[in-house]
Amino acid sequence: MITNECIKMEQTAYNNLKRIWESVPSKTSTYCDRVARTTGGSYSILESCIEMEISESGAPQKFQF
Repeated sequence: MITNECIKMEQTAYNNLKRIWESVPSKTSTYCDRVARTTGGSYSILESCIEMEISESGAPQKFQF
């Protein structure tokens, strides 16, 4: 059933976030919390946002046009 899969996905994201939350920079957690709440309060969205923000926090990519 689709509902069960959605709940399972949200529970997994919540469990993952619970483990890493203290180590997430406050600027990132605040920003991503706003993003997730804007889209309806999804832990999956929150987790994805944090993952993207952390992975992009390194040196900026150099683009060549």
